[in-house]
Amino acid sequence: MPLLDGRMFPQMLIAFAVIALLGLVLRWTFGRDRRANPPWPPTDSATLTDTSGHTGNARPDPDDFGLLAPVAVVDTAEEAQRVQSMLAEAGIKATSSVGTGGRHRVLVFEAELNRARRLGGWSA
Repeated sequence: MPLLDGRMFPQMLIAFAVIALLGLVLRWTFGRDRRANPPWPPTDSATLTDTSGHTGNARPDPDDFGLLAPVAVVDTAEEAQRVQSMLAEAGIKATSSVGTGGRHRVLVFEAELNRARRLGGWSA
């Protein structure tokens, strides 16, 4: 039998041992410790710490639009589309978002905020 002839068996045993060792190393390296990585979003009133060291609520702020700022708040999607079209004609990129009260917010980049407000006659 060629499997047990004296040379093939030790080589196969070494190959399986290397594969098993590689599997253990990969499991240890990329394994997930469930205690260290809680599920997201947290279900309790946990707080998070961002990179600046600020500790805040784990739930995102619904009025935080990142780089965007609201320039107008209107009642319908059609009105929001008209405002977006008016801003687009002036070369200002805009998008809209529906707020918690069902009103539509037209959002622009903060660098274009004053120009957009002057164009539409909206105040701060």
